Amino acid sequence: MPVLVKDYIWRQTENMVVIRVPLNGVHCSKVDIFSSDNYIKAHFHPFLFEVFLFSSVKEPRSKCTVGDGKIVFELQKTECDYWENLEANLSKEEQREMRKKILERSQENARAEQERKCVKRAELDRLAVRHQIVIDANQRKRIDEIKGKVKEIAMRELEEWKSSNQTKETKGKYSSVKQDVPTERKSAIYKKNFPTNKSSPAVEPDENVKPVPLPRQNGTVKVHFTARAFPTPQRESQAPEEEEWLKKQAEARRRVGFVVEDLSPDELDPVWLKEKGDNFFKLGNYLGAVSAYSHAISIGSKMPALYMNRAAAHMALGNLHKTVDDCSTALELLTPCVEMNSLSRARCHARRGTALCRLGMMQQGMGELKAAVALQPNDDKHKMDFEKAYTYVEADELE
Repeated sequence: MPVLVKDYIWRQTENMVVIRVPLNGVHCSKVDIFSSDNYIKAHFHPFLFEVFLFSSVKEPRSKCTVGDGKIVFELQKTECDYWENLEANLSKEEQREMRKKILERSQENARAEQERKCVKRAELDRLAVRHQIVIDANQRKRIDEIKGKVKEIAMRELEEWKSSNQTKETKGKYSSVKQDVPTERKSAIYKKNFPTNKSSPAVEPDENVKPVPLPRQNGTVKVHFTARAFPTPQRESQAPEEEEWLKKQAEARRRVGFVVEDLSPDELDPVWLKEKGDNFFKLGNYLGAVSAYSHAISIGSKMPALYMNRAAAHMALGNLHKTVDDCSTALELLTPCVEMNSLSRARCHARRGTALCRLGMMQQGMGELKAAVALQPNDDKHKMDFEKAYTYVEADELE
């Protein structure tokens, strides 16, 4: 139920009404304001300020300021006159009806404003499309004009080149005919006047002609490509940057998934991984401890201590079912049951019993804790856990 604010201050002139509402320690960002022409509401949890105005005001010209621990309403009156009171004298039923009408009218105005904005946005989109069409048409026209000019220039140059070549060919033919005629006449006169029986000499080879080389022999060219981790060829790559990227990827895979080919020899040693997991556990990094133990188990290690310590990490993370499973696996590996592994078996029973009790299986958990006490009767912690579980079981039976 909100607390109504009554300690507000208001003053008026013929044209204006000013209302000051204290925020009572509430931050200004938590203030919700709703207003209309004859109704004002400000909600700032747990306070509520609500006023049904004596007369109507001009809402678009009015304003509200929130800050400095108060809300200031500056309302522009519709009619220039002094009000008798700030609030209209209305009954609760009339206030309820007026509040309902004001809310409906505000919703209608909001919908109308939304539709107006949608229509305006659609009109702007259509105008932008038309403007873009005009721009594209002008651009295509300009491109066509440039193409036409370039084509015209090229055709003119081609015609000039053709005409110049035709002129040169005509001159060359005329000169060759003019020179050949006297030569033929001279040779005919020479043969007629000076007949000879000597055969013409053989045609000598031209010295400027180069000899054609013999065809080359066939063979096989073997190409050996360098193995690369990236698909780009060597000429298009950046080797130092790519090597740095590969190192970063290997480091990321080593942190997340323990990729075998990226691990060092120490990281493949189960004993080293167990010590790493123990360090993570001591530092409170239980997820890192679980990852170290799990990787040591995945490479084939059957050390019971890995399952025991991973069960402790799972319990710290709240993974109680996984705690029970790891303790059970560790107990299976701690066989045969001898005095040397009694301490480890007692810890497994204690952790499994604690996890079962936290899962709500008090009877089974109490049995595991009892087994831990039997293996280590001098351990006060196991006795305390057993007594606590026994107390819980007795309380359940009494209920």
